[in-house]
Amino acid sequence: MWTRKPSFLFSTSGLHPGKIRNLMFSKGKRESKIILRSSSIFPHPSPPGKTRWRGSRLRRILENQAVWAILGFTVFTLSFLLSPPSPRAEVARVGLLISSGQSGRGPHYAYLRGAEIAVAEVNSVEGKQGIQFLLFLRRGSFQQRRELNALRDFFFEQRLHFLLGALSREPILPVSRLAHEYQIPFLVFPVDFMEAASTGEEPPNLFWISPTPEAYQRAAVRTVVQFPQKRFYLLARNSATGRNWVKYFWESMSKQKPNAQRLGETFVPTPIEDYRPFLQIVLSANTEVCLSHLGVKDWLAFYRTANQRGYFRKVTHFELESGNLESLAAMKKKVPEGIWGVSAFPFWNLGWKEAKEFVAKYRKNTGSYPSLAALSGYISIYAIFEAIKKTKPMDPQKTMEALRDLTFRTPVGQMNIRKTDHRTMWPIWVGSTGSSSDYPFPILGNLKALGPDSFSP
Repeated sequence: MWTRKPSFLFSTSGLHPGKIRNLMFSKGKRESKIILRSSSIFPHPSPPGKTRWRGSRLRRILENQAVWAILGFTVFTLSFLLSPPSPRAEVARVGLLISSGQSGRGPHYAYLRGAEIAVAEVNSVEGKQGIQFLLFLRRGSFQQRRELNALRDFFFEQRLHFLLGALSREPILPVSRLAHEYQIPFLVFPVDFMEAASTGEEPPNLFWISPTPEAYQRAAVRTVVQFPQKRFYLLARNSATGRNWVKYFWESMSKQKPNAQRLGETFVPTPIEDYRPFLQIVLSANTEVCLSHLGVKDWLAFYRTANQRGYFRKVTHFELESGNLESLAAMKKKVPEGIWGVSAFPFWNLGWKEAKEFVAKYRKNTGSYPSLAALSGYISIYAIFEAIKKTKPMDPQKTMEALRDLTFRTPVGQMNIRKTDHRTMWPIWVGSTGSSSDYPFPILGNLKALGPDSFSP
């Protein structure tokens, strides 16, 4: 029969409020065993129809209980003293910066949610990994002197060990320099990462957790050189990145596809209200293949105008950012097949465990699919986690060294942070648009994987 023994209260996070652990014993003819369970701190009432035992029989039971209580306490104490103590978890205090005034659907929100999921995963093991994360969120534009001074106070007051952020290009350098004064590693996702090329002026504490613009550009060239068409036209942003892209494309094509015909290029200012003149320029040149780098917002405006005019039936088009989730989701289901693009996170085609689990958790928490920004927030936490494990006990300065040339597992495969410029060597995929009954948006199909080693300088 079951008999209740004295209760021992433990500081255990696994217990529910109002619960304590009781040592219970099962006494049978052949064995006695200790069973741990959670029970209410209040005594249980007698079952209906039962009465409490009285008299000498009750006295004998109480005597037996006392004996078993002493035996149980002895066994428990010995097992507790002889078992090795669990290691005390180190607390990593992580600041997270996102732009203020962002809606719940933008890249900043996705980045935050991705980081939160990673923190929950690490912390769910209750210190068994020896590391616990605390996130401290800060919103702002981080460009004005007043905001940077407030950020300095934020670093000091929260005693941060690490800093993450999904930011526009302009505040990245000022924030990273400020964090460098406090020797805080800064892992950043540039929201417009295709315009965030390295300048050589970055402080040593800055790490770019995003694909490189060069990776997208090289992937486009390596794909179109295999096309049978020969007549090429380019549309690019009227920016330094756009001009570098055009220069790189024609230089590479002259080496890899010498018979390619250079019909011309147009540098597109932004914003553009009417893309019809640009469509006419491309079509009047008898273009067979048009490559563009317009960015997600301008590409979608171009796409809507081009689709209405039957442009995609006449020209094979390759837009560098058409494979991003933001582009695909905005294009809706009825999209012309055969628009080429690049994706750094084609989760619909990734079959391994890490990718499926991350997508499932993100959908459960947000009701939407994870974007590249969400993945960056997620793997940024794990980059810190893996670096800390290499340098325990935790030391941000040593962790900063470990982040350089760090290789770690992610939902898109092995990732490496390049030692020379702290750029993430991110694998990417190239494919063309097609419909799918499994998703409420078109996807890139016929994907070809290009590993990060393909883009080493």
